[in-house]
Amino acid sequence: MHMGDHSADVLMARPIRFDGGSDDDRAKILAAHDAYLHANAAYDWPALNAIWSDDPSNVFFNMNGHTYVGLEHWSRLWQYYAQHKQSGWWEPFDVTVIVRGEMAVVSCHRKTTSRWRAETGTPDEGHEDKSFISRSTMVLVKERGAWKTVHAHFSEGRSTPRPGGV
Repeated sequence: MHMGDHSADVLMARPIRFDGGSDDDRAKILAAHDAYLHANAAYDWPALNAIWSDDPSNVFFNMNGHTYVGLEHWSRLWQYYAQHKQSGWWEPFDVTVIVRGEMAVVSCHRKTTSRWRAETGTPDEGHEDKSFISRSTMVLVKERGAWKTVHAHFSEGRSTPRPGGV
């Protein structure tokens, strides 16, 4: 499926668990999440301006295991990845939206395929070609009437047995 075939309407059709928030806030939060997914699918770092808070102290924990601070770091990372990786759609599922006043948390799992651009050399460690499931947590706050991401944490999911038999 082509990235352009995805929209907030597609996300809205999926079962999403909501806890709190008005219908208007829920729709705007999901639209911000969808905008992030579209930007991520194309490493469209200029699009981050519309969804990421401009506070330069905001922290982003990337799936590569590193911490990035502020929009400039996130943009530079995506510029690097755009040169070295093929992006694609990160299909969200198990989406949960929790809203408390002017703060919201969106968590989900995402299915994707990662591909390194062979012409750019050997993949960075942990970036070998594979299909996998990741986990996403994004914290948003309402700034000047718009929902903006102030923190994100992404990590790869595991299919191995959970410790403790849980």
